[in-house]
Amino acid sequence: MLLFSSILNSSISLGGNLTMVDLPGITRVPVHGQPENIYDQIKDIIMEYIRPEESIILNVLSATVDFTTCESIRMSQSVDKTGLRTLAVVTKADKSPEGLLEKRLVQVQGMIISKTLPEIVKKINEKLTYKLT
Repeated sequence: MLLFSSILNSSISLGGNLTMVDLPGITRVPVHGQPENIYDQIKDIIMEYIRPEESIILNVLSATVDFTTCESIRMSQSVDKTGLRTLAVVTKADKSPEGLLEKRLVQVQGMIISKTLPEIVKKINEKLTYKLT
């Protein structure tokens, strides 16, 4: 499998037991002779690498896309329910419409906080409710 061999060639040993693997981007439509099932192949490869509990998942996201519908985020969430081993890097911040990037980051942070720190969210909501009454 050509995809698998190119992934192995893009692995970098970072010392000790830490290796960084650059996985392919998600492709839905085959181009230039790619197999018809290219999406399934790539998804299977990505899932193989991000599923193990000892994997740290780094999502690279463009500020020009909607984070909440981003497939790589959904894949990460499917294997890392708490978000404790998922990180995100946002690129092209200068291309994001004014204020939109901040709004998206707040949404993602809120989602992560609500999943990983439900007690804090509960206390914040209680304080907000108390102040509103």
